[in-house]
Formats: sequence, structure tokens, C-alpha cells
Amino acid sequence: MSEAPMEAAPPSTEARASQDWSGLRPAQSVLVHEPLGEAYAAIVDAITEDSSVIWVVCERYYHRRAFDCREGVIVAPS
Repeated sequence: MSEAPMEAAPPSTEARASQDWSGLRPAQSVLVHEPLGEAYAAIVDAITEDSSVIWVVCERYYHRRAFDCREGVIVAPS
């Protein structure tokens, strides 16, 4: 069964400045919005103690990505 891609809204100026991922935990389901890509469902794999870097695994393709809180990527609970 094919899934339709999710529409991604461009990150706001605040999102590009810095994200606060302190409320996210490993194994949590999230929605990832990259600045120039479509949004996708993922699972938090790991997060640094200061919440400045997060690793997620895409639920569809199972690739693992790391993001810095200043990259403009929005990672939000799904």
C-alpha cells in the first residue's frame, strides 16, 4: 500500500533560529519537517543530554538522521 507524501510547511524564522527538543525522548513517535523536504514520520533514536542534537529513524525508509537544533528542522511529537 502506497502512502501519500505529507505536505511540509516552511520553517518559521523562530524554527531556523533554534529548536527546543528537551521534551522528546528515545522511542517517541515524531513528525520531522526538514526545511527543503516533505514531512515524514519517524522515531527518536537518541538525543544528547543538552537536547541540542537528535537522531531519528524514518518509519518509511528506516534511514537514521542526526539534526542539530540550529538547522531549521522541526521535530515534533506526532
